[in-house]
Amino acid sequence: MFRGPYGVLLTPFTKEGKVDYNAMEFELDFLLKSDIQGFFACGTTGEFVSLSPKENIELMAFVAKRIGGKKQLLAGASDPNPATSISYLKAASDLGYDAAMICPPYYFTMKQDDVVRYYKYMADQNIIDLILYKIPMFTNTIELPSFERLLQEKRIVGMKDSSGNMKQIAHEADIVLRKRPDFSLLTGTDDCIVPALLAGCVGSVTAFSVIVPEVNATIYKLYNEGHIKEAQELNRKALRLLRLADSVMFPSGYKLVYEQRNFPMGHCQVVDEQAIRALRLAMRAELDELFKGIKKIG
Repeated sequence: MFRGPYGVLLTPFTKEGKVDYNAMEFELDFLLKSDIQGFFACGTTGEFVSLSPKENIELMAFVAKRIGGKKQLLAGASDPNPATSISYLKAASDLGYDAAMICPPYYFTMKQDDVVRYYKYMADQNIIDLILYKIPMFTNTIELPSFERLLQEKRIVGMKDSSGNMKQIAHEADIVLRKRPDFSLLTGTDDCIVPALLAGCVGSVTAFSVIVPEVNATIYKLYNEGHIKEAQELNRKALRLLRLADSVMFPSGYKLVYEQRNFPMGHCQVVDEQAIRALRLAMRAELDELFKGIKKIG
């Protein structure tokens, strides 16, 4: 079962638009020292859609070589083409990943029967444990009846819900409790970690567990020790920084926050340089306030 905080790895790029593996190694070395449970390679914030299948598998291999066996690893295996997703599943299995995460195919609209059929097909490959990835702002969604049907698939062991819809998450948690208590329901949004845990999630897979792992690890420590109010207050203190990150094109805002911690990121998007320059000071100030909050707790 997957429990606790997991981080979505950010992918640094060179000026030529290639993965900057020197910067990636720097990121992974930092994260190995954190109290974050594990990491998600080739996810949405990791810009897997900007990489070719070959590049995604190379990135999976790089991550596995450096932190495999030291932290739990989740592999992104999403693609509109099922054959490409299967190649990702095989690579993840060969590289020793603990599970692979797949969103519903994107670009083409699908009915819910199509979504269920797709996931059953992936589960039937019997390659590696699967985690559903619900991210309706970018892909076809997974509605509650479909989610309930997919709980019957034993190779599907969890779901990351990045919808931010607490009503839906509450219903998903209730269905899991009634139908399959060993299933890992995870929130995909940093904004509502504590509310999601209170609703019944058992963990999270988010960008801030990479950008500010000290913060999210402290939130979980407080929560697990029964200090719910303090955990919620620390979660709340991160909200302004999250709004700043979301104020420019995703995921460039999150990479910009990480750069304020001296992690070189690079961008493969066409970004608004003027807007980014104006944000740097505000982000730095919010980071300082966030870490002051941790010191007061400690």
